[in-house]
Amino acid sequence: MIDRFLTYLRCELNYSEHTVRAYGSDLNMLADFLTGGKPEEFDPASVTLGDLRAWIAHQGEKKLSARTLRRRTLAARTFFHYLRLTGLIERNPAADLSLPRLPQPLPVFIRDAELERILSPEAFDTEDFREFRDKLIIELLYGTGMRRAELLSLLDRDLDTVTGEVKITGKRNKQRIVPLGPRLCAHIDRYRCLRLRKFPDTGCEAFLLSEKGEEMNNSTLSSVVKIQLASTSSARKTPHVLRHSFATAMLQGDARLDSVKELLGHSSLATTQIYTHLSFSELQHNYQHAHPRASKK
Repeated sequence: MIDRFLTYLRCELNYSEHTVRAYGSDLNMLADFLTGGKPEEFDPASVTLGDLRAWIAHQGEKKLSARTLRRRTLAARTFFHYLRLTGLIERNPAADLSLPRLPQPLPVFIRDAELERILSPEAFDTEDFREFRDKLIIELLYGTGMRRAELLSLLDRDLDTVTGEVKITGKRNKQRIVPLGPRLCAHIDRYRCLRLRKFPDTGCEAFLLSEKGEEMNNSTLSSVVKIQLASTSSARKTPHVLRHSFATAMLQGDARLDSVKELLGHSSLATTQIYTHLSFSELQHNYQHAHPRASKK
């Protein structure tokens, strides 16, 4: 049943492969727990709400992060909901299973002045493929707000520098179009020239290539971003920080919230609204430090 459910997530709901694997691992753990180490005897029809709560409590004893605990709870809820919808069980024991709350810290972002230093015109004045590619990675993440997985999955044909737009495939294979600025388009064209010079015979369709002419992986991308952001004051130096920086810059530049939502590929406006709190926090910080009466009581 678990395998059938995972196929449903992958083919019907277009869940990402990462999520499908994570749910599969979570549900196999559940089956192992409920059968005392004999998952082949797992019978979803016999599972009760008490069983599920006992499993969640057991997971909590492992000192897992709130995000991991929430995902495992959600995996169970989604699984039993699927079984109920398809008639494989008569009742859903997970219907009243509560999801653990996640903490809501403000996103970390990098100040525009620091990124402009990294992405200065002089930074792109190089004939070295790797150096130019690494700067372009930062510019793409900051200039479009893409997630790391979205950038890594970009195909060469997804970026059109004539019309100035990029087609991004996000979560659940949902696609969106994001504009590209003139300077970014020029840098993309230059990167393609350097890439062709270095790898004239590569048949790889991916936009970003490693130094071996192969599709870039997550580890390499993370390393590139960490090195490129080393000079910034940000405590975190990851691709997602640049996504936060994009959203913050847009809202501080008076972009409409619904427009930023579409550019980021958020399914809910509530997800985007956290950046309005971040923008206000920045304004409040500036006020406290600049206004002569801000600290008077």
